[in-house]
Amino acid sequence: MSESQEELSFLDKILDAIKEIFAPILIGLTAAGILQGITILLHSFSLIQEGKAAEYIILNSISNAVFYFLPILLAHSAAKVFGANQILAMATAAFLLHPEITSELANYDGSADFFGIPLPPGNYPSSVIPIILITFAQAYIEKFWYKVIPEIVRGVFAPVLVLLSTCILGISVLGPLGTVLGDALVALVDFLSSRAEWLVPALLGGFGLFVVMFGAHYALFPVVTQTIAATGTDTFFNPGMLAANMALSGAVLAVFFKTKHSGYKQYNLSACVTAAMGVSQPGLYGVAIPIKSVLIASILGGLAGGLYAGISQVYAYAFANPGIAALPIFISRDGDMSNLVNCLISIAISFGVAFALVYFRPFNDLPEEDVNEIVAD
Repeated sequence: MSESQEELSFLDKILDAIKEIFAPILIGLTAAGILQGITILLHSFSLIQEGKAAEYIILNSISNAVFYFLPILLAHSAAKVFGANQILAMATAAFLLHPEITSELANYDGSADFFGIPLPPGNYPSSVIPIILITFAQAYIEKFWYKVIPEIVRGVFAPVLVLLSTCILGISVLGPLGTVLGDALVALVDFLSSRAEWLVPALLGGFGLFVVMFGAHYALFPVVTQTIAATGTDTFFNPGMLAANMALSGAVLAVFFKTKHSGYKQYNLSACVTAAMGVSQPGLYGVAIPIKSVLIASILGGLAGGLYAGISQVYAYAFANPGIAALPIFISRDGDMSNLVNCLISIAISFGVAFALVYFRPFNDLPEEDVNEIVAD
């Protein structure tokens, strides 16, 4: 480890690791995010029909596949960062996403075991934290088995034992631990919503990017759908995350104007559109995390827009990916446009504050080597 690396704070080390894990897969996330936004727009204008229509199924599946199988992509890049075998890491992620495993874990009561090892329920498609924890552990598991197994048979037995050990540890301990972290966030949101309804959109607006960073936004989906089913409205997730996405979009657009790297300009323009469509990962991992001023501007812009959404009681009347294409879900069923107007004001505040904080303040461009890594295809 270099001296400069040793001087990094604990938070800096975490952010650097996250950046290195996500940088190689940004091209896939960007492509899927833009296609997802296009699909939503086409459906919103009734140009394609949801359900059994082939056009919707194919377009939706192409865009969703990247996110559903995200653990496999993360396993590949995380293994490189942690020094683990990439193929074995991907095999472990594929095991967690195997149809029989996902069905078994989702449907039983947690009483099953593997030779006495308890197997808690879990849901790993689209997850982030579990596979990163598992791949981190795999690096140490590999070192153990390759050290204790005699060299003459190491090439045969070590991969088998590494894969078996990692999968069992993942499905029994580390995977459930990641799930617990996500569930804890859901419980916190539910607690805050019941006591200060206006506060949660503000918090999600400001810190929703971190919710996405840890993959915990997927854990909020059941809470949102249950809330809409019970009350007919969502007062926290869609308004708050829309503010967060639009703030990120504004901050990233400002970088488009400020950066001197032509390739990075193109990336920022694409990430700006993607964030506005409701997919924040490209802008988050390719811009906000590498450039701290962008991250701070996104937080403050999202806080401002989310706070307005909370105070004005912006409601979403259905569940959708929080982006520009989802604006129809903010139109009241009785035709009253005041809720949509407040939603648009929240968007303008989020986008405008974040853009201004980046554009009108001193800007430190990324080093060329960092830009090359981000925009590499």
